[in-house]
Amino acid sequence: MKKIILSALVAIVSLTANAQFWAGGQVGFNTSKTTIDGNELDKANTFTLIPEIGYKLNDNWDIAVAIGYAHQSGKGMSSVNGLAINPYARYTFAKCGDVSFFADGGFIYAFRHESGVEDNTNTWGISIKPGLSYAISEKISLVAHVGNLGWSFAKQGDVKTNEFDINVTNAITFGAYVSF
Repeated sequence: MKKIILSALVAIVSLTANAQFWAGGQVGFNTSKTTIDGNELDKANTFTLIPEIGYKLNDNWDIAVAIGYAHQSGKGMSSVNGLAINPYARYTFAKCGDVSFFADGGFIYAFRHESGVEDNTNTWGISIKPGLSYAISEKISLVAHVGNLGWSFAKQGDVKTNEFDINVTNAITFGAYVSF
C-alpha cells in the first residue's frame, strides 16, 4: 500500500513540476444606434468583462476557467445583465516559433436577467473553439479565438431553445495572458 501511495505522489509531482499558472482574459465594448430618416429609434451600449485563470499541465495541455460578466443598456431597451462560467481544457496541437495553435473544449453555463422581464434565461452548452497564441515574451501572450463549434440549450420560463453552432466569421475574440 505504501508503494502505491508513494508512486501516486511521484506521478502527481512529476505532472505538476512543469506546470505554471496563467491569468488574463478579455474586455469588450460595443455601441450601436438605429435610425430611420434621421430619427433615432434606439441606442445600446454593451460592456463585457471575461477574466480567465488557467494551469499549464505540460507543453500541450492546460485547464482553465473563464468567468464572464456582460451589461447592456440604452435608449429604447431594457437593462440586461449576464453572468457566465466556462471551465475548459486547452490542447495545443502545433507550434511555429512564438505562435501556438490550440483548441479549447469545455462546458458553459450562463445566466441572463433583463429588467422588466419576469423569467430569467439559463443556458447550458458545450463548445470547441480553435485559436492561436502569440508569445510576446516568456510571460505575456496575445490570444485569438477564431470560430466556434458548439451546442447549447437555453430556457426562459416555458420557452426552450436548442442551438447547434458552426461559426467562423462572427466568433472572433482577442485577449491577453500573463504567466506566473
